[in-house]
Amino acid sequence: MNRHSDALDAVCELAGVRKLNEFKDFTDLEFNMDDFDDEDDEDDEEGDGESEAAADPETGLGYGIDDMAWFDAAEGLVSMKAMRGHVATEGLAGLDAGQNADLLDELDDCIAVLDGPASRAGKFHLAVIG
Repeated sequence: MNRHSDALDAVCELAGVRKLNEFKDFTDLEFNMDDFDDEDDEDDEEGDGESEAAADPETGLGYGIDDMAWFDAAEGLVSMKAMRGHVATEGLAGLDAGQNADLLDELDDCIAVLDGPASRAGKFHLAVIG
């Protein structure tokens, strides 16, 4: 899905819903890039770019829940359903049938995850992992 986000954004634009790229959270990617760039970290005894002393007690990561970008699940659900509807009926340009099926599976997974939080006015987190 991430690989095709620009094409999916075009689908969202046509449908008049919020774009996929607007829901992405780059906290993990940015954190890992910072660690990669900072190999001289004093707390990083093994030189692997990770500082155990900085681990958040809730997440076990170097960043916490409040550091992540959270989005309205109902808005995300509307966008995911719009993308899924388009891919199911028209496919996504440049993808073969197998790739479209894989994309549909991924969109279905997102819809299933968002369904509960959307019904409770919840939030969701769409992490770009790095």
